[in-house]
Amino acid sequence: MNTVIFDLDGTISDPAEGITKSINYALMELGYREYPEAELLRYIGPHLKVTFSELIGMNDERILSRAIALYRERYIPIGYRENYLYEGIPEILSQLVSIGSSLCIATTKRRDIACKVLEFLGVDSYFTQVHGCDLDRTKEDLLRDILSDEILSNKPMIMIGDRETDFIAASEVNIPSIAVRWGYGNEKEFALATDVVEEPAELPEAVRRNAQLISVI
Repeated sequence: MNTVIFDLDGTISDPAEGITKSINYALMELGYREYPEAELLRYIGPHLKVTFSELIGMNDERILSRAIALYRERYIPIGYRENYLYEGIPEILSQLVSIGSSLCIATTKRRDIACKVLEFLGVDSYFTQVHGCDLDRTKEDLLRDILSDEILSNKPMIMIGDRETDFIAASEVNIPSIAVRWGYGNEKEFALATDVVEEPAELPEAVRRNAQLISVI
């Protein structure tokens, strides 16, 4: 029926505690100050390299690589479990699969870490493919990978996410995008999406609506 591509953090689940604590762990280990959680929420979504270059205020590759390694030193054994599914998401994933949709993940996380998160959350079985950016690829690259799949690309393809990186990537590869208000984006970012939903229960209808737009085009 459709190929529905989900972002992970801020779309499928709320990872705020694990991400913010792991960022602060890395900063403190490097001798920098820690930040209140509220000030770090805007870094849920971007690449870790972007996050630490802004927080540390430099682009020294050696220091950024060390910061990312320290972040993962806490996140991989502990932080990924400080994460919970948004209410209603498992039911929506099940519903989409039951009507014939193929579901994929496209995340700025490293792929193996994303798979670990999905397994912990108990929703890994819903997804046909999991694509991760890590540090050297963009979300647009991931969407192009999915578009290159002969089976998945034969269906109307839609991106669902909460940050501008999701909507810009979708626009770059000419597919519609749906913004979810329960994540960490803002109105300026949502304006870049094709459609916006308030709660998970609205997603199946939004997917159907945007798939029809593709067929008309």
